[in-house]
Amino acid sequence: MATQPNNVFHLPGIKMPELTHQKIQELKATAKGKHITGTAITAFPALVKSMEAALQDQLAQYDRIRQNNGDRAQRKMLVLEMLDDHLYLEFAYHIMFIKWREQQISKAS
Repeated sequence: MATQPNNVFHLPGIKMPELTHQKIQELKATAKGKHITGTAITAFPALVKSMEAALQDQLAQYDRIRQNNGDRAQRKMLVLEMLDDHLYLEFAYHIMFIKWREQQISKAS
């Protein structure tokens, strides 16, 4: 169960934010972070799948805007939203691993 997140999207020239210890602490304090940390281990596969699907939808929307020579400001806002959502996806994988590890430790005890 301790898998790494897939590279859901790749945009040339866009630097992906890193999930550092400090960033994990910041994300834990947000409403979305609290929702993720409060999720039961059994619900994580569905949660991660829905987060990945949302990112794919955002990427498709970005491509449509770009192909239609859409508004640069709109594209920029969408990219920022995708970067934020991708960071939460990595955070979800991190929390899922921690919960899985805790479950394995409690089983071994």
